[in-house]
Amino acid sequence: MQVFLDGKSSNLCGGKVHLKSLENLRRKERDVVNKIFQILLGTCLIALAISLLITAHQGYDTISTFLLGILNHVSVPFWVASLCFNLIILGIIAIIDRQELGIGSYLNGIGLGLLIGIFEPVMDKIFVHLPYYSWLAIFSAPILFGIGAGIYVSANQGSAALEALTAVIYKRTKLTQKTIRIGLDATMVLVGFGLGARIGLGTLLCILFVGPIFEATVKTLAARRK
Repeated sequence: MQVFLDGKSSNLCGGKVHLKSLENLRRKERDVVNKIFQILLGTCLIALAISLLITAHQGYDTISTFLLGILNHVSVPFWVASLCFNLIILGIIAIIDRQELGIGSYLNGIGLGLLIGIFEPVMDKIFVHLPYYSWLAIFSAPILFGIGAGIYVSANQGSAALEALTAVIYKRTKLTQKTIRIGLDATMVLVGFGLGARIGLGTLLCILFVGPIFEATVKTLAARRK
């Protein structure tokens, strides 16, 4: 009788362990799905913000300024240029320091260009004719950009192209990350401007507001997880 009870107790314990393992597995699966959703949502908002700036023609974010300067001399669609830029940077980082990259790096790097290729033509054909479109676009774009970047970074699934480049330079120099990022942004704006890209109110608004909105988004999401 005692042996029977011991065997039954052992089976019950084994069943509980199995159920707990299944719960942990399901929790991990949900976490993965949520993180991928975060990456895609953040990337979508950033692509929307960039598309707004491009179609408003009142100044652009730093990378777009650089790319639009190049596109004054190379005839390819902007989304193709964005895709190539991200893939080149990610390729360099993969060779130098692969630890900076994750699934988010590739989803963002590839998805950003593809989504801009979807959003920009629609906005250019439909929304640009709306009253005050340019003003609405350049004021809403930094907000969407900052929120999107914050959502993406909070997923913690690998750095985006420029952030990864900043981290790699930081590891190999005595400069602060803030100094490196300012230097990269300034270089891209100056090169883009030198190649004929327009600098305007949209550029200034991005410089002033994307950072603080990004930081506020990251802090808000971190507080919600506690």
